Amino acid sequence: MLSRFGKGELMRRLVLLQCLVVFPFAFAAATATASATGFSFNFEGPVLVENPITGDTLRLTGAGTFNPTAGAVAASGSFTHFLSDGSVFRRGTWAATGFTSFTGFGGPNNGLQGGVLALTVTLFPDGGAPVTGVPMTITCMIFAPPGTEEGVTLDGFTELTSGTSVMHVAS
Repeated sequence: MLSRFGKGELMRRLVLLQCLVVFPFAFAAATATASATGFSFNFEGPVLVENPITGDTLRLTGAGTFNPTAGAVAASGSFTHFLSDGSVFRRGTWAATGFTSFTGFGGPNNGLQGGVLALTVTLFPDGGAPVTGVPMTITCMIFAPPGTEEGVTLDGFTELTSGTSVMHVAS
């Protein structure tokens, strides 16, 4: 190719090719990332998660929205704490009080997304005092790397026994 074109002409053509092929894809990826800062999630089921040490189970419902760029979350739901013998220990609601982190896995389209959302919640047990500063992690398996497990963890409740979570890019 050097025999047909001079070195300067070859460089000019390579730069033009790069501008026509590479830069539009880079711009599209940057635009998609910049606009995809808001997400939502919901628990499908209810989610049942067990404390492997005590054998107690939590039944959780919930949904919310979050924005990793802004470090913001708005989420809430309900919980029922069952003792290992199946009796109800406590019921109530929960509300997100702080965004900790989000690691996105991507997704098959502009709607569904996978990732790990870490937040802090406050539990409001019926007839009891609020329990503040409780860590919650929500993992959606869409496009997850190997070794990742679906689930919701809340304090010592770490073993998912039923239910899933789904995350979406907010439109």
